[in-house]
Amino acid sequence: MSPADSRQQVRVLLVDQSDGVRQRLKTALATNPYTVVVGTARTPYEAGVLLHTCHPDVAVLDIQAGDLSSIHLCRTIRKSYPQIAVLFFTASDDHRLLKSAILAGAQGYLLKQASGEAVAKAIEVVAAGQAVVDQQLTPELLKWVRERTGPAQRTRSSRCSASDMRVLSLIAAGKTNKEIARHLNVTPGVFRARLLKIYKRLGISRRSAAASYFTRWEHGGL
Repeated sequence: MSPADSRQQVRVLLVDQSDGVRQRLKTALATNPYTVVVGTARTPYEAGVLLHTCHPDVAVLDIQAGDLSSIHLCRTIRKSYPQIAVLFFTASDDHRLLKSAILAGAQGYLLKQASGEAVAKAIEVVAAGQAVVDQQLTPELLKWVRERTGPAQRTRSSRCSASDMRVLSLIAAGKTNKEIARHLNVTPGVFRARLLKIYKRLGISRRSAAASYFTRWEHGGL
């Protein structure tokens, strides 16, 4: 790295169940002066342990590791370590998985035929707070974005604020009213009144309907 270039190295955690893929990525990134691999893991569980010790800037995940558990890992990273960017590097071009990854907070999604140079560049892009999606998947992504941001979608989404959607997410996660009230630092009575207002806006009356609404919203079904 030249003295004139002030860019710092991006610290990378690699998560892939394939030893070969991890080694290939590690070798490719070693040739880039702006990336350094600080840890590797085979499973999301191993990755969860390393997040505490390696302090990566970017986590590179294989979406297929353990029945979509990498989607759960992505959500955990974005919630507990918002400073860490997530880049999925996967063989799957399933559009549903791409959407799930984006909804989970991922900033990047590359297919495994991408070159080592392309992966290194994508890592730098997401570390800088920007987004990158494999060219092959861009048309489907743009179509999905247009559908989600159309007039009807905007009208439905405007029924609930971001904080209301957070309440619905806790309901969908199976939390009780008392637990949610404690989480929000309000009394159960105050929370019940707020929940009734949310129900009225959505035209529902049951917790199961609230959980269903959030699940459909999360997966782009509204």
